[in-house]
Amino acid sequence: MEALSVTMRGRCQHCQAMLPINRVDTKVLCSVCGTSTEITGRVWQRLLREPLYRGPRLLPGEVQRVQDMSLSLEFSRSELVCRACRAPLAPSPRSSGHAPLSCGSCGAQHACRRWPSSIPIAGLDLGAILLGEDAEAADEAAELDAAPPACAQCNAALDEGALVAGCERCGAVPHGKRPSRPSRPPAPVTWLVASERLAPISAHTAVVQEGLFDWREAPRVAPLDDGGFVLLALARGELTAARRIVDDVHERVAVALEPDLRVRWLRRDRVSGPAGRQALGLSCEGERVVLYAGEGHEVLDAATGASLEKHATSSAMVAALHGREARALGLHVRVDRGRIAVVQGDSAALPGAVLSRRGVKAVRRLPGGGLGVLSRHRGVRLDVVDPRGALRTFLINPRDGSLDGLAFSVSARGLVAVLYHRRVWVARPGEEELRPCLDGSADRVWRDSVLLAADDGVWLFESGSGARRYAPDGALLFDAEIYPRPKRRGPGQLAREPAQKRVDRARRHRLARTSKGEHELPEAARGEAARRAKWPLRALAWLLGRTALLALGLGLGTGT
Repeated sequence: MEALSVTMRGRCQHCQAMLPINRVDTKVLCSVCGTSTEITGRVWQRLLREPLYRGPRLLPGEVQRVQDMSLSLEFSRSELVCRACRAPLAPSPRSSGHAPLSCGSCGAQHACRRWPSSIPIAGLDLGAILLGEDAEAADEAAELDAAPPACAQCNAALDEGALVAGCERCGAVPHGKRPSRPSRPPAPVTWLVASERLAPISAHTAVVQEGLFDWREAPRVAPLDDGGFVLLALARGELTAARRIVDDVHERVAVALEPDLRVRWLRRDRVSGPAGRQALGLSCEGERVVLYAGEGHEVLDAATGASLEKHATSSAMVAALHGREARALGLHVRVDRGRIAVVQGDSAALPGAVLSRRGVKAVRRLPGGGLGVLSRHRGVRLDVVDPRGALRTFLINPRDGSLDGLAFSVSARGLVAVLYHRRVWVARPGEEELRPCLDGSADRVWRDSVLLAADDGVWLFESGSGARRYAPDGALLFDAEIYPRPKRRGPGQLAREPAQKRVDRARRHRLARTSKGEHELPEAARGEAARRAKWPLRALAWLLGRTALLALGLGLGTGT
């Protein structure tokens, strides 16, 4: 059983003192002011989402950190060993009590318990074990809360009546005191989370090609009928000077990926001009993939990526791109004055509730040939019709009633995902109600995020090569920013590497972690060094100038 070593700190909500979080609980006692700081299950979910994903991929000795408001968490891979003698520990996964775990070598006691069921964490199994927590934290809080106030003169216990009338033993004024508390907060304790899901994952087993998720703006995405998807993006461009004319040159990339992220086919085209005209849209129609651009649209084979035909983009194709027309269930449907109109095919293939829907705003073909209808009448509704004609209706009530920024996606197996106001709701196959999955920027949902529903969860794509996959319960399954992992470096390679190269590599890693440009730190450092070097020179120039003026004044006075 592998483990994740965790050291967690925070700030007290009342006195802002440093608060070591040495125990997994919803309330943490502050030893300075004696109040409790609440840490909800949602906060624990956000803090542990990335450590549970990154932990198995960390190199030995690698330490990473996550931040959430005033809480910080450092984590690394660890083995289940005794803190005193480093002997292996073997906790029983079936033990459900709070009995301490004894080391078989030195006899040291270690607090051991199962992960509390009151704090469920997505991606962490119910058999996870907590080892090395501060077991006295909860007992101390209960003791301090249960202890009655005492008289300040004779130290006798006071009840509620004595606090008003005075002490019955010595008759002193009603002034009580609480048991003494330590004035300084305790040091943070490193505790372990042990689970079978934390087994190390080798970086060499990754199927993701390096540089695959590389784009400047958020890509266009379309699902395929077999569970894969197609991405259309603009790679990072460059400036070329030809005949004294500087143009933006971009690389338009269209790539089809399998459900396991293996590349099915890849197309790269170098185009020039403003970025907004290069990639207008993308849609999938069964065995065909349609790429829309400023010069027209191109039809590709969904299996091989071969170009089938090219045409000038017509108004009908633009209407299909924006959800005004769709071909699904063997029908050609169109949005006509807020109603669904069947242009071609038998309308009996559609349920009557969908045909009678008012205020229809968009119709889209779903993977496998189903139909998705987004309407606004007595609330925002999403109707999902599968290829067999079964209907599932979801009620969405935006706060302002607007459909701007609302996006939905349905996987080939029926997983429904909705993105609105930087929140993601998910409904598994067979469910009739949307459940919250991700919420706001704390869960890394941004305004430019692009949603895609997969069979095992939801994808989120955004600008800056961001690509992540989440399970329906919110667990992180894939993150392109830290994947694939760097190669392991042996002691001999580190010894032969120059010191300056190691410093530069550490600086680049630090800048990448803080999302700053690589040129910012050297420029700021040079500016600070220049200011420090010029200060004595400026002082000397000021002094010489004042001396020269004084000498000139004395000379003029003597001459007169």
